[in-house]
Amino acid sequence: MKESRGPDDGSQETGALCAVLLNPPLRTSEETVSFRNLKAALPLFNCTALRIVNLVDIATRDQIELQQVEIAKSDILRSRGLICDAIEEADDVLLAWGSSRISGEVGRLLRDQADWVRAHLRAGPTRRVWTTAGKPRHPSRWRQYVGPQKQRATGSSFEERLASVLTLEA
Repeated sequence: MKESRGPDDGSQETGALCAVLLNPPLRTSEETVSFRNLKAALPLFNCTALRIVNLVDIATRDQIELQQVEIAKSDILRSRGLICDAIEEADDVLLAWGSSRISGEVGRLLRDQADWVRAHLRAGPTRRVWTTAGKPRHPSRWRQYVGPQKQRATGSSFEERLASVLTLEA
């Protein structure tokens, strides 16, 4: 089921969005493309507050570096606590850890963590859960995905095109 809500739909923006990403960057979140894209998208969710959490709370430069990091069970459990806290405070949840697969043991742990997040959302209170075109696309890739040259989305602005591909999970 697809539902798009744009900044001009007449509803009041008051909610909190929890964005579940892959892992934190080495620099502050506010300096990243992901953060800027998420902030630009807040009105599409009728939200004013943003909280970013990660499948695993281990900062790396990129996925290549993440794949080489040793992730302990304690890292997974610590991240689950952070995810639970963020989801509890949210009105909407955006699954946005990326659609690229990481291989090996780290990849398996991250896929298990993503499955856990989805199960946790299904078992908890009802919240709107969103993806980008049905996948947990990472916000750093949104402009590329909805760019007019790709013709995947309609609209004259980034926000309009993004709104047309935001998908409400069933």
